[in-house]
Amino acid sequence: MSTAQPTTATAPAPAAPPPHAVVIAALHKLAVFRDANAGMLAQLLADGWGTAVTLPRDHHVEMPAGSPPDTLCLVVAGQVSIGVFDPAALEARGRQQRDAARGEKDGTLLPPGPLARTAKQNLALFSEGEVFNPGAFPPSDGDEKVLAFSLSSVLVMFLPARALAWLARVAPPVEQALRERLALTAARIRSVTGIKHEILDFYLRNGISVAGPTVRVRQLDLCIDCKQCEDACEERHGTRRLTLGGYELGMLDFVYTCRTCADARCLSPCEHDAIKRDATTGEIKIVEDRCIGCSLCALSCPYGAINMVNVAEPEMPSFSPQFKARLEKGHKLAYGPGKGRKALARRIANKCDHCAGYGDQACVSACPTGSLIEVAPGPLFQERPVPVQKGKRRRLNVLPTSPFTEGLRIHDSGEARVRIRKLSWLLWFLGVGSFLVVFAEVMLRWLHPTWSVSYRLLRLDGLDPAIAEMNVSFLAGTKLALTCGYVGTALMVLSMAYLLQRRFGWFSKTATNQFWLDVHIMTGIVGPLFIVLHSAMRLTTWVSIPFWSMVAVVVSGIIGRYLYTLVPILTSRHDLSILEHRRAITELAIEHPAAGDYAYQIMEREAARSERSWEIGLVPLLLWVMVDDLRRMWARRRDRWALRKLAPGRVARRIARHIDRVVFYERRNELAPRSKAILKSWKRVHIPFSMVLLVTMLLHIAIALQLFSI
Repeated sequence: MSTAQPTTATAPAPAAPPPHAVVIAALHKLAVFRDANAGMLAQLLADGWGTAVTLPRDHHVEMPAGSPPDTLCLVVAGQVSIGVFDPAALEARGRQQRDAARGEKDGTLLPPGPLARTAKQNLALFSEGEVFNPGAFPPSDGDEKVLAFSLSSVLVMFLPARALAWLARVAPPVEQALRERLALTAARIRSVTGIKHEILDFYLRNGISVAGPTVRVRQLDLCIDCKQCEDACEERHGTRRLTLGGYELGMLDFVYTCRTCADARCLSPCEHDAIKRDATTGEIKIVEDRCIGCSLCALSCPYGAINMVNVAEPEMPSFSPQFKARLEKGHKLAYGPGKGRKALARRIANKCDHCAGYGDQACVSACPTGSLIEVAPGPLFQERPVPVQKGKRRRLNVLPTSPFTEGLRIHDSGEARVRIRKLSWLLWFLGVGSFLVVFAEVMLRWLHPTWSVSYRLLRLDGLDPAIAEMNVSFLAGTKLALTCGYVGTALMVLSMAYLLQRRFGWFSKTATNQFWLDVHIMTGIVGPLFIVLHSAMRLTTWVSIPFWSMVAVVVSGIIGRYLYTLVPILTSRHDLSILEHRRAITELAIEHPAAGDYAYQIMEREAARSERSWEIGLVPLLLWVMVDDLRRMWARRRDRWALRKLAPGRVARRIARHIDRVVFYERRNELAPRSKAILKSWKRVHIPFSMVLLVTMLLHIAIALQLFSI
């Protein structure tokens, strides 16, 4: 099978057809040809019924000259995509690239970026075993080109209609399977509409379709932006190997880190064998004692997974003393005769290797909310229909939108190697349960003393019922109130364990960060509730200072946690939802253009109103949104009457519903960025009041103990 590199980025590779034996072996791996005998496949190739072609990644998959328009393309190995391109952008990719790992000498070492990123839009994806008709896609015009291209190294076979006729005679099951596969592929492509176009384009443009078995994803609806994942990575490796805020789609952030690409672009430029794929695990690793810091691997990675760390110049921003210390400890900065490098390296490449050699992934283990996970990209995007049992109807539920609009809701780290201790339910059961028991006793003492436990205990001591009832009370200073104070204080102190876990690495070995965050939240809520019972609501003295400090701490913590998850939900989910509703209006407007034009006039008018809201402050903006929502109630009825004159009633109602959702989401999008200002200030309340609470609580205890001693 040829591996020569062509001279342009989009022309077919000038390579001889692969050997028939290689093609036959590859065809036998496909379900369509699994039962076909080798003799029939050999005759298929020898008689010219099918033409096999091999291509490296990012090259135009072009039918052989003279092929009829009804020629089919069967993807035997690799991935092929259809994209819309600007001709000028294609011309700019005409540099020849060489592979240093194979000893090639001619051309540039720096490969061009993925062709899927050059495309204005990626329209379709075809994987192994799928067959499609290249002529079924719209032809190119003067301004744009529609091309089939290879996403990875591919082996494709072109089958003209006469080849299918021949197969129908010699192997009817194979011909029937090919036709069924073609029909299924066509139906799958037709089902990709609306928001699914954006999901498919994202899937291909950002290289997720050629990623390894898993990709690292941050669930924006769970993340509290604590950056513990980045800190844990830096603590383990000397410098961080992942960065949040990567390629975001809806509720998911595909963070900047290594994806172990199947056709890794970072490997080919290295002339010093300093970056390799592990033959056993498939992991791509930096050979740190051979790296000379040329940066070619970092420049070749399109996904920001490799960064260069300075190890020789402390004044440089990229210098990391921890990273240098780790390398020196492993004798990986040595140079000279017999060493991996001849001269001192100023920089060393750094990338994620999924914590190879460790029992877990530091970043995933450190995430206190379970936001950072490892997932398989195939099931997440589900670009192909899921196989069903025989006799059941196949559903073309491809590219599901719910993971991106609603979130994944995965809390167990997905497929990452982490320690999980599911004790949160027991923790909350004990904390909330104990408070409810004590609260019930307090209420009974106040409302129905003879039902309380205190009354029963007094009766067991032999007191007369009337006297026992008179002695049942709940006031500040009583034994139960003091006990509530002790329990509340202990819980509030225990809530500080989360801070210890963040400050001291050894503390995290006692339990997972998720567990200590649950402890922090539970004790931060239940502890103050016990303090409320302890005070018996006597808040007229200086003791009220720690109480209201406690209230400020709890409220600021709840608001901060809420905003940290609400803002990403608003900004991420709404963008996709707006796009989905606008696409739906466009599709409805195909048969009713006048209604579509009127709908877009409404949305543009409302968008202009929303843009003007930036001129006012946050609090007036909240009031403006509420008042304007009332105005929309009247405007909505007027718009629906106008739409009914331009389209049938059913269509008019559907367009009106989509307009309502677009206006609603765009209005909320105005609120979300403005709310981010609150995110930056909530800790300024939470932490200082926590200190005030701690100091006044200790002072209160000290004074109380002194009074008791007197």
